Amino acid sequence: MIKDDDYELDSSGNRVLIGLSSEETAEFFRLDEIIAKSGPPPGGNEEWYRPEDRRWLELYEKHESARRPFLKSSKTMH
Repeated sequence: MIKDDDYELDSSGNRVLIGLSSEETAEFFRLDEIIAKSGPPPGGNEEWYRPEDRRWLELYEKHESARRPFLKSSKTMH
């Protein structure tokens, strides 16, 4: 689930997912909607067979890889 902590502003002031460009953020949400409407992969298999599934996963992993260090660096010590 995407939360407010998952966003940052890019150099143009666009709200984007951490680690993704504005175009990639839009693509991620477009693919997310397509996947939600089409349901699970055929046969109930958990594999990522469809191109849109694989691309969504690529974008998600790119976001997650960038998000972890970003969130750690933004925490303050009390």
